[in-house]
Amino acid sequence: MSPALPRRKRSAGRKKGMNPIAISLIVIAATIFIIFYAFNEGLPFQHSFTVNAVVDNAVFVQSGDPVRIAGVTVGEVTGTQAYRANSTEITFTLQNGGLPIHTDATIRIRPRVFLEGAYYIDLEPGSPSAPTVKDGGTIPLSSTQSYVQFYNLLSTFDAPTRASLTTLLSQLTAAFGPYYADTGAGGVPTPGSGASGLKTALPELTPVLKDVAWVTRALRGTAPNDVENLLASASEVTGTLARNSAQLADLVTSLDRTAGALAAADGSLAQSVSGLDQTLQVAPAALTAIDHSLPPLVHLGTALDPSLKVAPALLTGLSTAVGELESVVAPVERAKLLTTLDTTFQELPTTLTNLAKVFPITKAVSDCLRTHIVPVLNETVPDGSLSTGQPAWQEFAHSLVNLTSANQNFDGNGYWLRTLLAAGSNGVDIGKLPVVGSLLGTAPSGNGGVSGARPVWVGDLTPADFQPGVSCATQQIPSLASATAAPDFRTMTVSSTPTLSSLARLKGAIARATARATAGSGG
Repeated sequence: MSPALPRRKRSAGRKKGMNPIAISLIVIAATIFIIFYAFNEGLPFQHSFTVNAVVDNAVFVQSGDPVRIAGVTVGEVTGTQAYRANSTEITFTLQNGGLPIHTDATIRIRPRVFLEGAYYIDLEPGSPSAPTVKDGGTIPLSSTQSYVQFYNLLSTFDAPTRASLTTLLSQLTAAFGPYYADTGAGGVPTPGSGASGLKTALPELTPVLKDVAWVTRALRGTAPNDVENLLASASEVTGTLARNSAQLADLVTSLDRTAGALAAADGSLAQSVSGLDQTLQVAPAALTAIDHSLPPLVHLGTALDPSLKVAPALLTGLSTAVGELESVVAPVERAKLLTTLDTTFQELPTTLTNLAKVFPITKAVSDCLRTHIVPVLNETVPDGSLSTGQPAWQEFAHSLVNLTSANQNFDGNGYWLRTLLAAGSNGVDIGKLPVVGSLLGTAPSGNGGVSGARPVWVGDLTPADFQPGVSCATQQIPSLASATAAPDFRTMTVSSTPTLSSLARLKGAIARATARATAGSGG
């Protein structure tokens, strides 16, 4: 026998099977996934866009009911729960195809099949110009509408409602019934019946319908999107009314009371309507007058505008003055003021009596000033070629400048009043005047001498020339014109050789002048 060959190990070529532990884990994971998908109808760890909607009645909407936009399913209902104020909150998810939705989105609950009992959510995503709803947002109750079921419609017509409807139909039959005068065909409606009134009212509807046509045309607007803007505004108004249902109910109740009051006083209402008609007839003329008065009113407003701008400062000053007046009439100051006024009123009769005595005297003085003194001062002094042409009061005022030299001694010439009459080489002694003293001057140069003197000296007056009892106003107005008097100078010869007596007088005069000057400067 040949030697037996060694046997190969058959196990060296076998492959190992899956680990039982791994197989168990895979089976468990698959079971969990199937169970989760069966109860959640979606893949795990996948987030969906969620929206909440508040409705007054969710009917029989359940989880899993579809959400549709224009008939296309874009999501499904995930749950419902009670909400405040007898309402329900529906939660649903949306696929990417149903996004975005906007804040003015609306939903309606509609039946899928009539009488089937299943429902779906009809979603209107809203206008693109409105803001978008974020994940987890809520559509308010004012933007939702529940499905009106048939039993709800039938429950509206309860016994009182059916009785009211029967009464309404009976009244309409009585109001619009023809009430033919004869029962035969072709009868004429009885005057005063509803049919007769309707037939009479039809011709009157022509202008009304014409006005309605104009209003309807005007409602179309003058620019694009006017109607859209109108409807959007109306939607906002109705939404506001829906959100304030209690106030709306109060408004309807108030309107019902108002209508009842108007119906009870229909006679007064008819008179008011008649008066309104008369008012509208005369209104065009009145409005035309108002229109004509508006331009002057505009001018008046333009003129008052500067005054109104400075009025605050004036009013502030007036307010300050009123405040000061208030302080004057305060209780403390008022007592002092009343005491002073009491004293004044007590002395007023005596003061009036004294004034009654003074007024006659002052009247005579004022009359003299008005009729004599003022006219004389306004006259011009006629002095020939030497006239200045100025009134006498101006010349008097100019002479006052010369008098100022008699009030000062700053130049050492003494308190003297100097008037220059003429110039020449011959001295003139006019003589002594009362109070003034001697007047010295020089004669004009040449051989002509002095032509004369003006005004003419009238001489010394005596007490008989003064008549205090005669009123000044009754006397003749004095004239400033005067004739020229002939010169009455006498030629004197004066020795040019000084004598002892003249020197002594000169020394005495110088000493007196020096003493006066020293006394004046020292004072």
